Amino acid sequence: MKKHLILSLLALVALILTGTVSSEPKFEEDLHYFAIFPAQPGGEGERIQVTEFFLYTCPHCYQLEPHIDAWLKNKPNNVDFDRVPAMFDRDSVLMQGKSYYALRLMGVADQLHPKLFNAIHKEGVLLNTQQEMEEFLAEQGVDLEAYRKAMKSFAVQTQARRASVLGDRYDLRAVPSIIVDGKYRATGLAGEAMMQLTDHLIEKVKVERGIASQ
Repeated sequence: MKKHLILSLLALVALILTGTVSSEPKFEEDLHYFAIFPAQPGGEGERIQVTEFFLYTCPHCYQLEPHIDAWLKNKPNNVDFDRVPAMFDRDSVLMQGKSYYALRLMGVADQLHPKLFNAIHKEGVLLNTQQEMEEFLAEQGVDLEAYRKAMKSFAVQTQARRASVLGDRYDLRAVPSIIVDGKYRATGLAGEAMMQLTDHLIEKVKVERGIASQ
């Protein structure tokens, strides 16, 4: 029994030393990520575009946020990142998505984005109607007149329509989803695994486009 255990341990050590056992995750197309057909425009030159689609009411999006924040601190210099609200055809979803763009137009999205997630998922605040959203934003010190003006602005209406069009072009079916350079859609993984997959797809795009690592 002891001899068998020793041999098993030696075999495991040999596998580790030869690299047969690896802690690196293996990602497969059509299982962990999907190619987008037709491929959409990505970054220009040697830039690579990464886009996250989210919903404020999505618990998995909420759980992914700290991992995205950590990833942003160390992302490659030639990678551009953007958040896009999924504009699924539901009144509350459309209102929340437009609110994100309105707050971004006002220059306060960065500070309020995590607060909106926390309000819904930690504090149980309902933000499904315009009135509920305005009451919450007023508590955060947001100028409601400026917010209402932004919500009706051409810029926000245009961004909301663009988000809807992008969702269709990327065949968006669930959130969170991360689009890498208009070519690949990552979805279904949680936390750190999602960001590892994002890095994997970035490297894949670099090879395909002949971009040197930065």
